[in-house]
Amino acid sequence: AVVSTQSTGDQVYISDDNKRVHLNLLVKFYPQDVNDLIQDITKHLFYLQVKDQILSRIIFAPAENCVMLASYTLQAKYGDYDPQKHKVGQLGNEQLIPEQVMNQYKLTKEGWEQNVINWYAQHSCRGSIVDRDREWAEMQYLMIAQDLKMFGVNYFLIQNKRGTDLWLGVDARGLHITEMESQQKPMIAFPWSEVKNISFQDKKFTIKPANEKNEDFKFFTKNIRTNRMILQMCVGNHELFTRRHKDDTLVVQALKQQAKEEKKRKQVEREKLEKERRAKEEVMRQREELMLRLRKFEAAARKANDRLQRSEEAAEVLEEKVKLAEEEAIFLAKQATEAQQEILRVRQENVKNNEENIMLKEKLREMEDDAQQAASKAEVGATEAYRLKQELENAKERQKDARGKLMYITQQSVLNDKADVISYLNKEENLSTAKKEELVNQIENSRLEELKANEEFKSQLNNVKSTLEALKVDSIPAEEPIEYVDEDKYQTLRRITAGETRSRIAFFHSL
Repeated sequence: AVVSTQSTGDQVYISDDNKRVHLNLLVKFYPQDVNDLIQDITKHLFYLQVKDQILSRIIFAPAENCVMLASYTLQAKYGDYDPQKHKVGQLGNEQLIPEQVMNQYKLTKEGWEQNVINWYAQHSCRGSIVDRDREWAEMQYLMIAQDLKMFGVNYFLIQNKRGTDLWLGVDARGLHITEMESQQKPMIAFPWSEVKNISFQDKKFTIKPANEKNEDFKFFTKNIRTNRMILQMCVGNHELFTRRHKDDTLVVQALKQQAKEEKKRKQVEREKLEKERRAKEEVMRQREELMLRLRKFEAAARKANDRLQRSEEAAEVLEEKVKLAEEEAIFLAKQATEAQQEILRVRQENVKNNEENIMLKEKLREMEDDAQQAASKAEVGATEAYRLKQELENAKERQKDARGKLMYITQQSVLNDKADVISYLNKEENLSTAKKEELVNQIENSRLEELKANEEFKSQLNNVKSTLEALKVDSIPAEEPIEYVDEDKYQTLRRITAGETRSRIAFFHSL
């Protein structure tokens, strides 16, 4: 007895008292265009199924497509790229690239993650008109996946009249016939527009063309169960094909209207959230700007304070130097005064000595005059000669003594100046105060513009492919499908549906 059901994303669990049963929700009929899906929940569940089929290689995707798909997987799961959070090794244990693809290249798991993250970083929606939320990323994933050749194709093993084993592919576009070697390169196809009726009897399957002039398209299977499955897939896909070419029913119109209103409501919510996000970013920007200005003010204040402190220290040093200079000037002035007084005294003594010398010279001249007078008088009278001679000798003795004394006096040197005048040069230092630097600079208000798409999707795939090509291993595992790169899916469809129906049927029977 079922007690409860629990849903966790793409998995639903039915629990009873004793056990838990795991169910997978799968889409049976794939749409021809994923944009035909109406409800968001349908798109989400379909995205989960397609992603699981690509990772398990039920749907084959080349390596470059796998990298691009993985980048949209990260966008759908984590939202916009954040370089601080989304780094190599921080994305959990989620499988991003199929194991078979990883084994074909000389890349580690970290190397694959780095390649995926490089493309993931380009999906950021900052500054973009398009809302790149989970629904957008999942739709981008599905739009890339639907261009894969094996997308939405169910393969069945059949045989033609000659007993040749072939693959029958059934999808939303029609029937495809491929050889056993590769399911990616169909040889012929029959669009649903060329099919009128489908039926089987025992192991024989018959498809009647819309043009009754053409023979029936017949093939064989190994059991009836396979025919029933083929019939279900053909009927369901053919019915959806006819519906796409008719007006929408009331139910579909109601669903589309509901989806339109829901999309409008989400758009309003996204705009509100975006407005709040931008307001928050503006507040954070202003806060960062104020913090930056505050840090500049603090740095300028510290710088000014350091300069003021250095100026005060220089002023104290100059003040001490001025004090010492004043004391030294007073001392030198005192020494200069004393020197001037000593010079004056010496000069006075010199003047006094000069006056005495002059007086001695005059006295000597007088004595010489007296001696001459005495000599002349000696010649006058003979009678007084002896007396005068005695007196002359005495006078000569006295003259001799006077001359010795005069010579002694004249040999005394005049005193020179006993001190030199000392000059002092007082050097003054002029302290110049630097102007304060401008403290606040205007901060750039513009932010980096967000990354835009660099090129078209095909060019992106070529870039990824050229990056991986050099790392490809020499040998590919035998179970890996061979990749045909000569034409894309839609070129293949045009090729295999070319020509008349009868010629394609005849070609099928001839295989």
